Amino acid sequence: MAVKIRLRRTGRKKQPSYRIVVAEESTPRDGEYLDSVGTYNPLTKPAELRIDLAKVDTWLAQGAAMTDTVASLIRKARRGGDRKVALRPMYAEPKVETPEVTPAGEPSRARPGSRGAPRTEPPADTAAVAAAPPAAAAPPAAAAPPAAAAPPAAAAPPAAEGGEGAAETTEPTE
Repeated sequence: MAVKIRLRRTGRKKQPSYRIVVAEESTPRDGEYLDSVGTYNPLTKPAELRIDLAKVDTWLAQGAAMTDTVASLIRKARRGGDRKVALRPMYAEPKVETPEVTPAGEPSRARPGSRGAPRTEPPADTAAVAAAPPAAAAPPAAAAPPAAAAPPAAAAPPAAEGGEGAAETTEPTE
């Protein structure tokens, strides 16, 4: 089993970027690989190289061979990069994000009526009209029997289940 450190193409059409991977020599260029040791983006100026040199050294000690292009990139990485290739850290430090706080006196940038806009209280006249229920929706007092006059549900005769003659009992709602 011959193992090589080589480039694996990623990215879209005419926008290549590469992973530097350890793969068996017989696998296709974009096929299965054993380990990923870095990335190379030739489209940025200067080209961006991120590589874990400790992993590379481990694989080289186990007998892995390098392609010519990868050997050139690793040489540049060991020198710290050059004018055509910039060496970046393999793992970026996590950024501490601070939430943006809007001061109380500053107005919101959202449009009035949008979901992000602060709510404004309607004028007092509109609030009184909105709070009162419409007269047409309230049933007249004579239409609903009083709660005391209604027979209790336990005293009602048992109703037959289903069928046309089944009596329906309704409780008055208040």
